[in-house]
Amino acid sequence: MYKVLLVDDEPMALECLKYILDWAKLGFSVCGTCGNGKEAVDAIGIYEPDIIITDIKMPVMDGIDLVRYAFEQGKRNIKFIVVSGYGEFEYAKKAMQYDVRYYLQKPILQEDIYEIIVEIKKQLNQVLRNKESEKMDQKAALDGVLGNLLQESDSKGTFEYLKSFLDVDTLNMGWNCLVIELESSDQMDINDGFKEIRLKVINAIDEVIKGNSGVFVLEHSQNTFVILVSLKNEESQKSKIKYMAERIYQNFVSVFLSGFTIGVGENVLGINNIKNAYTTAVAALDYRFYRGVDCLVFYNEIKEKTFNFEFNDLFMSSKVLDAVQELDSNKIKNIIDTTFEYFKIHIIDPDIVIMFTSNMICKINNLIYQADDKAKGFIDNHTIRELNDNERTMEELKKFFEGFCTDCCEYLKKVRYKDSESNVVKIEAFIKENYKRNITIRELAENVYMHPAYLGQLFIRKFGVGFNEYIHKLRIEEAKRLMKATNLKSNEIAEGLGYCNYNSFLQQFDKYVGMKPTKFRNSGV
Repeated sequence: MYKVLLVDDEPMALECLKYILDWAKLGFSVCGTCGNGKEAVDAIGIYEPDIIITDIKMPVMDGIDLVRYAFEQGKRNIKFIVVSGYGEFEYAKKAMQYDVRYYLQKPILQEDIYEIIVEIKKQLNQVLRNKESEKMDQKAALDGVLGNLLQESDSKGTFEYLKSFLDVDTLNMGWNCLVIELESSDQMDINDGFKEIRLKVINAIDEVIKGNSGVFVLEHSQNTFVILVSLKNEESQKSKIKYMAERIYQNFVSVFLSGFTIGVGENVLGINNIKNAYTTAVAALDYRFYRGVDCLVFYNEIKEKTFNFEFNDLFMSSKVLDAVQELDSNKIKNIIDTTFEYFKIHIIDPDIVIMFTSNMICKINNLIYQADDKAKGFIDNHTIRELNDNERTMEELKKFFEGFCTDCCEYLKKVRYKDSESNVVKIEAFIKENYKRNITIRELAENVYMHPAYLGQLFIRKFGVGFNEYIHKLRIEEAKRLMKATNLKSNEIAEGLGYCNYNSFLQQFDKYVGMKPTKFRNSGV
């Protein structure tokens, strides 16, 4: 079983997390609970959890400091789920700098945490499969040493070991690294399918590197391949690595057609510094989000560009929510276009963009559920599970999110059309009870659980006039009745009908009756 550590300073919140899911049935066990980040630091050393679900704001050490601790201590295999209260998303986004991808807002809904846990379990299972695959197909001892060199600093023992395979001059010359990442697919989950893909990858690479000494291919994981290249002299270094990368890229286009990305690192001097070449190649891969898959990215082209973590989520999310509630498909498209163009121009970190989209899906689904408590079937088919298959590039994510919002818009139209007659009855009842005081369409919308913009459209469609005009008509009709049935003065009638300004009453009376109140009284009409 995978181990889950729960961290929250509220005992009731911890109890809720312990029983919100059938952890054992999902293949997890709650290994411990902690009241703050400091306790969690100690628990990490004891339990070595696979997942930590942590609140953001806690005494002694908060959730962000806990995430930072794990990141700086190299505990990057731990999957964090950050939990925060309403309005704390801006603070929670700081965790994104430490590769945290999952965020929940209190109160936690069972379906939301279930979806995240299922997704993380898939990742953990994938890690296990990768490990098992590596055990079954062990590479040569040299490949193992070179693989370790990508992750750790060089040691004298490693260098001495490599001297038995390469001469000292080659070890000390220029080196670079290519990282090839295949997009995950269902085919890769099938053993025979993986073997077939692996063979195609090796053949496509071998065709280019054949006959080149000082070039090593490492199978880093099931879908990641690393190529280490020695570069003989400074003049030919750039041209050699560029030529090799472009040839491999063309071969991959021929073999796979789509579904891969190649990152090329920064040249380094000496194989003992190959870790830096590898790190920069991986950094180049991250730019596939904006460039698209099936791309070749050189670190030297993007090293001056850094991802931006600053983004006004509350402003953007409110605009999207308003458009969905207004059932305006064109407005939705325009806002999404504008939002994603902003992401692109400001090079917002991909994890922030994905987190924003995930957060919006949860909020819009909540709107759907509020409008129709029988919407479970629709919501089950429009969840963040689908997002995971569409987050490789910004264009894919944008297309998916736009389609999601449009589907939700169409669903809400059907729900509101179905409920429109009963809503009209509620609207009329509320207005008749309250038209003598200063009411607004926003207050009415809150009472009938509708968006003000949509209510305005419905009002005109059903009553033939706008909200304010309808109120004035009711008031003037009542004023006419009171002038006939009572001896109340006109200013007393005006005040009783909600007109604070008598002149305003006179203007409206003249507009709808065609004469002043005094003349109306005397006319006997």
